[in-house]
Amino acid sequence: MNNSPIIETKEDAIKLLNTALEHEWAVSFEYTIHAYSMPKEKFFYEDPVMKNTNDARAQTIQIGIDEMYHALQLGIIITQMGGIPSFKCDEVYRYPKIMDNLKRDKKTEDMVTDLYQSAKFKEGAFPEIQNMALNISYDEVRHSRQFTAMMEAIKAMGEEEALCYQHNPKNAEKEEVRLLHEITRLENALMHRYLKYVMLFSGHQDLSQRLFKNSIDHMRNWDKNSGILIKMGDVIAIENAEKDADGVEKSTQPMPYIYEGKNRMEALKALLPAEEKLIGKYEKLISLVEAGEIQDQLKKHLGLDREHLFTQKWLLKNAQSIKNLT
Repeated sequence: MNNSPIIETKEDAIKLLNTALEHEWAVSFEYTIHAYSMPKEKFFYEDPVMKNTNDARAQTIQIGIDEMYHALQLGIIITQMGGIPSFKCDEVYRYPKIMDNLKRDKKTEDMVTDLYQSAKFKEGAFPEIQNMALNISYDEVRHSRQFTAMMEAIKAMGEEEALCYQHNPKNAEKEEVRLLHEITRLENALMHRYLKYVMLFSGHQDLSQRLFKNSIDHMRNWDKNSGILIKMGDVIAIENAEKDADGVEKSTQPMPYIYEGKNRMEALKALLPAEEKLIGKYEKLISLVEAGEIQDQLKKHLGLDREHLFTQKWLLKNAQSIKNLT
């Protein structure tokens, strides 16, 4: 990441925003992966900003959501400036120890704070973008302080060696676990695909807001699936990750970065088979799971995805019925 960039031209500004966007994509995913890999309501800390007691796992998820909103914000501004948002992302890591993940999270926040705050804008050039960069940077300052407080609390508990949940190789033989991993990857891909289209169609609030709602639904399903995986004795996976001898996972492509659809019609057409594929996977998984809490949760996810399919069919049909709509 190039710190202290000089911003004089529109191209400079777009380059800064895309550099930040690629980072925000990655950390929105990495932080939530780190959170989903640690126990719920076990590690509590005193939040230095909110002045209350919080669950480290829950707050790490919220920080990941903050970063997703940053990504969306950056992508919309890039589009409005006539640029093309980058959907590549920085590499993602997961360490075996919870403390090591939090150390990386804090270091990442400090690094990106420096990027936003050290950008040197030519006097009078792009004041709104300069203001946005500073505003986002202080979200990152808050995050850094929160990660620090989490680490201090875990250290005080004597839990510095506490491990993340681990993947169970035996689960590779279980069709329901394999299916749930595949479904979770599809949910993640659709969440980011919808966000891409929200950026591209941000000039029209009707379309962008409908797509944004679907993106949030997919993130919620992704969240709940991570909990189901733990109940099944597994942990959420990082796509395309390699593990070294110390058990550190690293992925340079943790999520798709090429999505079909450069205009309204192409995007709406591409979303239909993606939702249909996901629905088919849920229907198969539900047939393999016994009646009870897990099946009930999966049925809720399936219901939301069926709602998306209904909406997408009519968005496409309505758009096709209007002359000169692109």
